[in-house]
Amino acid sequence: MLAAITITIGGGACAAAPKQTDASRRVAANPRAIVEGRVRDADGKPVAGIGVRGIPGGKDVPWSPIVQTGCDGSFRLSLPAPASYTFLLLWQGTGVITPDPQDPSRTSVSVAPGAMVRGVDLVFLAPQWREAAASAPTATPSCP
Repeated sequence: MLAAITITIGGGACAAAPKQTDASRRVAANPRAIVEGRVRDADGKPVAGIGVRGIPGGKDVPWSPIVQTGCDGSFRLSLPAPASYTFLLLWQGTGVITPDPQDPSRTSVSVAPGAMVRGVDLVFLAPQWREAAASAPTATPSCP
């Protein structure tokens, strides 16, 4: 079985956005697509305060900022389009990609300029995170 991959944003090993190109500037000039959804744990409980990033599948698509989930696990990403995206969840700047078929990196969404995509369901695989990353939460993050 493949091991989980740990990615740190902001220090140490780093996942950085690609350099701008003429093509990426053209995509950036288009109306943004909106992708909305929720992050839940394997038991279906909402995961609050975890970062969500859309990772573009093409080299000429600019990256967008990480957004934090609300108390109900909801998120709203504003993404350059047209493009296809997978997702990365981040806890305190660290993301983990697992071989699990439910991993957000295996959820794909294609968007057109100005499009709205709702109902994206991402699963926070807490046990795999705890095995792979020292910064993993000890319990599913939630609001009081």
